[in-house]
Amino acid sequence: MKDDIMKTYLIEPKAPLVIRSGRPFDEQAGADAARFPPPSTLAGALRTAHADSSGKAYGLELANIAVAGPLPVKLDANGQPAGLLVPKPADALYFWTDGKAPKRLCRVAPMALSEGEGCDLPDAGLLPVQLTELVKSKPAPGPRWWALDDLLAWRAGHVEPSIDQIETHGWSPIADDIRTHVGIQRESQASEAGKLFQTAGMGFWQATSKNKAFPEVAIGVVGQLAGDIHPGVITLGGERRLSAIRVLDTPLWPSLPPTLVADIRKAAGLSLTLLTPALFAQGWLPPEIRGLTLRAAALERWQPHSGWDLVKKQPRAGRKLVSAGAVYWFVIDDIDDESLAKLWLMPLSDAPQDRLDGFGLALPQPWNPASAKT
Repeated sequence: MKDDIMKTYLIEPKAPLVIRSGRPFDEQAGADAARFPPPSTLAGALRTAHADSSGKAYGLELANIAVAGPLPVKLDANGQPAGLLVPKPADALYFWTDGKAPKRLCRVAPMALSEGEGCDLPDAGLLPVQLTELVKSKPAPGPRWWALDDLLAWRAGHVEPSIDQIETHGWSPIADDIRTHVGIQRESQASEAGKLFQTAGMGFWQATSKNKAFPEVAIGVVGQLAGDIHPGVITLGGERRLSAIRVLDTPLWPSLPPTLVADIRKAAGLSLTLLTPALFAQGWLPPEIRGLTLRAAALERWQPHSGWDLVKKQPRAGRKLVSAGAVYWFVIDDIDDESLAKLWLMPLSDAPQDRLDGFGLALPQPWNPASAKT
């Protein structure tokens, strides 16, 4: 089913989602911080919903159904998509202006070392990523999610989005929804003394005014699946929290721009921004892409990832995710136009199953390697 037509689905969480990393969890371990669903969580939910809709039996064959996503989307008052969101790119940093408000947006980029400078990068022709301007203030908080159009403008570099624009169009998740629970004895269904624990959920809303306590803008989750799902209700994440799901007939998933390949070839280089977390066999290093040479990378701290294997009835081994928003810069050596076009939202992870699950969706954009020599 890898070549089947992908359909785009909108999921609307009806309660804060509990998404855990898989680390040990008992009365002595605190709750994981709220996190956005990883691709495997979405893949499991969509494949299960597809099996229920089509009457298919649960089994290993479901894992062969391709899934892409998830990405958040802002919803209007009628519950319709109003703008796709993507993770903040790792080459964009927030700083206070002169140590205080307002905030400013600063760029880091591959830049050659000056005479007498050195670094401990691997001897593979990699360039260090450096601030493009002198900054003497402290880092500031900012939106974790950007509007897709703002990311594309940031990549183009001609008219960069302002910090106000990014905050208006983007999404900063509200504070974690912390709930306290009590352990229950399986035999008597009575509470166990001293067995208190907490869970942290992510609320899919956003307040548009500091003067209003209740969030005004709902946030949905979009993903793609090579199969049909009937509209209805599904569970997503821990504690079987409910979400509504329906297929989207209107275009929302980003499509390949008609001039992108020509623009990349003219620039003689490209950047790949991860829209979903990736799983690489060599840690932070992506698999080799024939015809491209890696020159630089910008990424944030890795994220722990695990889960439960429904087939083997046991926990999955813990792995390290390359965080969404990571950026990799390449120069073009010898690659044809068809291969360049296939890079559009292609999953970059090494393992075939991770690619089917949607880990490492990459957004290619033109990059001029000559800019790194300044």
